[in-house]
Amino acid sequence: MSVCAVVDGNGFVRTTAETVCTEFQLLSLEEVNAFSDNSLAEVVNTLNSLFSFDLEMFGVIHGTIMVAFIVGHGAGRMVKSLNK
Repeated sequence: MSVCAVVDGNGFVRTTAETVCTEFQLLSLEEVNAFSDNSLAEVVNTLNSLFSFDLEMFGVIHGTIMVAFIVGHGAGRMVKSLNK
């Protein structure tokens, strides 16, 4: 069974009788073992899918920004030449 713990005024970790943990939660060996390698692998796969570098998306964004820059630069040059 997990136990709630807090840091006391002297800097030591003490267990408490809280039902809702506010600082730390200490897990028993059985609870730690309950986290199988499969569940951790699922978490890692989810994080990789969410935060991995997507080359296709980078290409689309980079191309769009480059086209916008070139068009904006050309329009600015045209406006500048018309003002003279």
